[in-house]
Amino acid sequence: MTIFRAFLNSDPPALVDLWNRALPERAVVRPLTPHEFDALVIGRIGFDRHGLILAEDTDSGRILGFVHAGFGPKQPCGPSHRLDTAMGTVAMFVTEPGRDDSDLEMGLFLEAERYLRRGGAEVFYAGGQPPLDPFYRGLYGGSEFAGILDSHAAFTRAALRAGYQPAARTLLLEADLSRAEPRDPKAPLLRRQVRMDFAEDARTPGWWDALAIGLFRPTRFELIEKTLNRPIARAWTWDIAGGFGVGDGRSRAGLIDLEVDPAFRRKGFGRHLVAEILRHVRHQNTDVLTAQTSVENTAALALYHSLGFEPVESSTLYRLPAEVAERSRIERSA
Repeated sequence: MTIFRAFLNSDPPALVDLWNRALPERAVVRPLTPHEFDALVIGRIGFDRHGLILAEDTDSGRILGFVHAGFGPKQPCGPSHRLDTAMGTVAMFVTEPGRDDSDLEMGLFLEAERYLRRGGAEVFYAGGQPPLDPFYRGLYGGSEFAGILDSHAAFTRAALRAGYQPAARTLLLEADLSRAEPRDPKAPLLRRQVRMDFAEDARTPGWWDALAIGLFRPTRFELIEKTLNRPIARAWTWDIAGGFGVGDGRSRAGLIDLEVDPAFRRKGFGRHLVAEILRHVRHQNTDVLTAQTSVENTAALALYHSLGFEPVESSTLYRLPAEVAERSRIERSA
């Protein structure tokens, strides 16, 4: 008999065992340890044991799978510790490798949706994208939590069986820092106009990012226009998962929040900033710089491609149609 139950403090060894056996190698921290799971998942703000739901075989006591649901912040840069419970996401779904059990999958998804509904959710996602990224940042996905990885076939299958529909697509990219630096003929001219400032272990602009990556050496980069001494472009990097092994064991920094002031766009400053970041990160003995962007953001994709970034994975954020979401109003019988 299979039962669904809330997380217990004794569960992390079984959960990471499933994680290490069932999740894809690309863009996932493997092997994960119970200590890391405790620190980076259970220790996150907003963790609620009732949102981490396990499927357990009562005869053997074996954990067949788990699902983890949660909420994002009301304002990532506003008052801290306030969650937006109007919408929630099924952030993670893991079952035993090779198991194709529609009843188990549907049961886990329904339990997650009921948990979110009890918290106040009216809108339901599967996967997640910032700021709807309650858990697993740096453990799953690239520089940010990135929906459901295409290589995570069991999660994708379960979401589709549960009626979720694709809402957004993201491309994960990586630059191999062992390769030669790309040349930019505009660089000498741009360096006469701007300088780059950076601050290591910098304070992130919002409490949500501070809680997620504050322990992993976030570095702020800014291009400063020399004449007026003001920033015109900015970005951040952080050491993904604090150096825990992602698939191939190579160290990775994540590039996030790249922004160029509108008046300075399409003039090469964005590319110049990323090129300078690549040079800086390479000197930190990091193996790979990762980035990600919407598959529809052709300008960003062209910029990254020109600097040697290559696509390594893609992911999908799913949303549950409102009429299907009504099923979560019905609680299962005891």
